[in-house]
Amino acid sequence: MDTFFAEIRTFASRIGTLRSILLHLALLVAFGIWIPRMKGLDFLDSPVLGAYACLGLIFAGPAAAQAFAEGFPTFQQAMARVFVSLLYGELVVAALLGAGIGTVYLTRRGGFVPTPDWETIARCALFGFGASAMLASLAAWVTVQFSHRAAMVCLRVAFFGLLILFYYRGQWLPEVGLTGAAACLALAGVFVELLRRACR
Repeated sequence: MDTFFAEIRTFASRIGTLRSILLHLALLVAFGIWIPRMKGLDFLDSPVLGAYACLGLIFAGPAAAQAFAEGFPTFQQAMARVFVSLLYGELVVAALLGAGIGTVYLTRRGGFVPTPDWETIARCALFGFGASAMLASLAAWVTVQFSHRAAMVCLRVAFFGLLILFYYRGQWLPEVGLTGAAACLALAGVFVELLRRACR
């Protein structure tokens, strides 16, 4: 537990700079206020909220790669760093979703606002969590085994592949959310085992 809290403190000091804070605020304004305000009630459609629920993978992977950029950790430290990166990605998602839904409700005060399909969003969120875990553990293993640069290349390829998949088959996300989450978590388990061996 001490290792976990130590990694949280290290991570917080890394993203606690003025530049990082301003970047996160800009992200919150753009994706949590401006886009929902522009889309209006369309923002509450399941495909849109489902896509938002999967955004954690964009943050967790790079955060994990950055956490391993220096030093050769023990496996316990490595797992703490992966978990902290995953937690960071999911907190960003929660903030963006909460701000976005809140923005729509506030701008439509007094008018009819449909209730989001929480079941579909939960399935998408499970897929997003699984994908975040997979990419964070992949980034951690590649960084430890090879280099930070190699991890970033792997993440870019993965992001590009997921972007193409979402563009052509995004409507399938609610239906395949649970299956996709299970597949991603299984791959995350493989990368964790590879990470364990690399940390010996």
